[in-house]
Amino acid sequence: MEENKQENTPTLHHPLASVARLGDKLIINGRQYSIIANEKDAVDLELLRQKYDPYLDQYDFLVGDISSEHLRLKGFFQDWVRTSIDKKVSTIVDYLTEYCNPGSGYFILQLDEDNTYNEVSQNFKQKKTYNVRFRSKNNYHKKKNNSHYFRERKVKKTKFNSKKDYAQTKKGKHHVFVIKKRKDR
Repeated sequence: MEENKQENTPTLHHPLASVARLGDKLIINGRQYSIIANEKDAVDLELLRQKYDPYLDQYDFLVGDISSEHLRLKGFFQDWVRTSIDKKVSTIVDYLTEYCNPGSGYFILQLDEDNTYNEVSQNFKQKKTYNVRFRSKNNYHKKKNNSHYFRERKVKKTKFNSKKDYAQTKKGKHHVFVIKKRKDR
């Protein structure tokens, strides 16, 4: 009987979250969220407790949709954050219409406090990309010594004998071809 209990419990890759509800507010792992939308009473504290991953702490908005009694959570950033467009707040409606089952229950949570995780990660990313660009730009100009971006080459002038008929063969990498001088009429 103990083996059957172990098979029925899902394996979690993260610790269970602490979730509490106070009116229209949710407290998840010590962070306070406001419930913006709760269609079909979709907020289930037990499901949220099991599915919430600490990875979601970086987002300003959380969207949860329930389909076939399974909760799916997705995070979104504020519009001013530099990230891909599909992770911004303005695309929540598109996400709900395109990826969620029509008629299923969903909820939208907004983080009430400032998101320090978001600010730290944005500052780190900006410094990292700036340093890489700065280094590569300087290295490029040091190698080229501020010269042209292309190499100038002199073209050799071909020398022909006087008006004699001749055939000249040239060997390239793949073909051998013959150049014949045209006879004057």
